[in-house]
Amino acid sequence: MGQLISQAADAATSLLIAQFVLFENTDGSTATRLGQTVVCAAVPLICAGPLSGFIADKFPRRQILWVGQIIRALLALGLLTCIELNARGVALVLFAASMCATRVLYTARIASIRHLVRQHELVAADSLLLLVSNIAGAAGATIGVSSLRFMHQHSLSIVVMCHLMASYVFLRIVTELGGGKDQPTSSWMQAMHALVAPKTRYAIASTSIHRFLFGVTFASIALFLDSGTAGSYAVLMGASGTGSLAGNATAEWMNEHLPRRSITILAYAISSLAVCVCIVHPTIHVMAPCVTAMTFLFQNLRVCSDATVQKNATRGAGGRIFAAYDLTYNLSFLGGLLVGLSATPHAGLVAVLATSCFMFGTGSMIFSLMNRVETSNLNLSSRETTPAATDNGGLESIEP
Repeated sequence: MGQLISQAADAATSLLIAQFVLFENTDGSTATRLGQTVVCAAVPLICAGPLSGFIADKFPRRQILWVGQIIRALLALGLLTCIELNARGVALVLFAASMCATRVLYTARIASIRHLVRQHELVAADSLLLLVSNIAGAAGATIGVSSLRFMHQHSLSIVVMCHLMASYVFLRIVTELGGGKDQPTSSWMQAMHALVAPKTRYAIASTSIHRFLFGVTFASIALFLDSGTAGSYAVLMGASGTGSLAGNATAEWMNEHLPRRSITILAYAISSLAVCVCIVHPTIHVMAPCVTAMTFLFQNLRVCSDATVQKNATRGAGGRIFAAYDLTYNLSFLGGLLVGLSATPHAGLVAVLATSCFMFGTGSMIFSLMNRVETSNLNLSSRETTPAATDNGGLESIEP
């Protein structure tokens, strides 16, 4: 409930700031809008991404969540004041600070999940919370659009109340969520060792590379369609959102019926096939479903990777490890968008998509051979294998 209210407020804030501060006077081309997307997403990732993991481990996460929502409410109140005074420069700074706070709260929240559910339920919990995120985004956008008609810039007062309500919900949590002095602490060296462990390394590499290649593909398709089809960017964004929603809904089923390695191989192999279809039939009626398929596959891979990182994170370093993983695959996507925007006008659609197709296919072969198991665990006898080590697609537990 706290996440639903908080993220609905975030979505409403983004829409309202876009209306009053960022893009009020122009829509811009697809390349411009993609560039704006990269800039807006990169600010909180670069500024707060590395710091968020440290904060999530250093301080009690329950305290981070409820105090953070009060800070978000104060920032929203500051945004309302800046809009009233037409101080757009200050409003942009406050909006950037608000997005950085959101990144810290996201890391604290996601690092808390393994304290709330059993380890074999992590995929189901992550899938549920991502679905809540989808619902919150739609609800927040609806609130923002509806309130604009009646309240104009005073719509931000609703955002302030939502953040205060979310703070109250998080304050009522009595379960320990980790972080702070009451929990075991891990050094940076221990965190780095856990980060490069085979299963975590496999999860980070497979998720980040797929996201980079999808970013390249998405940008090149968007630029190609922009010249010939009105509203193509909106169609592609809708296709991507539909695939993400479907992937979030099916991730638990996929995890129960397929090994993690198989999910990874299928995500890369089918994405390669989808890009190949886009080369053969470069029309929006073909490309949009292919984008949906690729985002669907990625979300299944991403949810399973989230659970892998959460489950295998060293006690006392869960925030830092997940923040590093989250930062890597998100920056990979933004980097892919920039590469696609830069390469497509010079190399052409076919060359860029052919390269992506080849790289997706190569990735499926590489990850079919890449090791996911600790060397020391290869010779374990059957009597030494615990039930926890065989649950959830073979993920091993390092917690008692």
